[in-house]
Amino acid sequence: MTGRRTPRPAAAAALAGSLLLTGCGIKTTGVIESGHAAKVAVPDGGGATVYYVSKDGEHLVPTPFGFQGYTISPAILVRLLMDGPKGRAQEAGLTTQLPRMPEGKTDGFSSTPYSPEGGITLRVPFPVAGLSQLARQQLVCTVAVSSVKDVVSPVTVQGTDTTLPSADCRPRS
Repeated sequence: MTGRRTPRPAAAAALAGSLLLTGCGIKTTGVIESGHAAKVAVPDGGGATVYYVSKDGEHLVPTPFGFQGYTISPAILVRLLMDGPKGRAQEAGLTTQLPRMPEGKTDGFSSTPYSPEGGITLRVPFPVAGLSQLARQQLVCTVAVSSVKDVVSPVTVQGTDTTLPSADCRPRS
């Protein structure tokens, strides 16, 4: 025997831990401020926000649409949703979960004027009972946010088969 002792497991763990902590060469620092979260600037003064479905199909993406100084009717916005995204929104992989508008069909869309008590009722020329939750939110959010400046209105969607309960825009992000 040479007289060497084997270290106890607890002592060996403490020795290894202290070597790891002192051997890496990284010094401790204080809190580093990184600033505020990023913000997206959307032009004010008209136009609209159309809500398309993300590339992964899991949440809504607000997409500015229109021109400053012009208000776009809910019926036109819903037609835009049904046609799906174009240009940069399409290139980014955004989609719609609403049905396509049949060729040549241009009528059947209407909406009530906004009222503080009831919000807005949107009438669409297609069945709404079978729409996915994201498709329903596409309709509700686009109309709720774009119809009345600085107001997020509750929206009731009335289809050819049923009327959905009034809903607020609460997109999952």
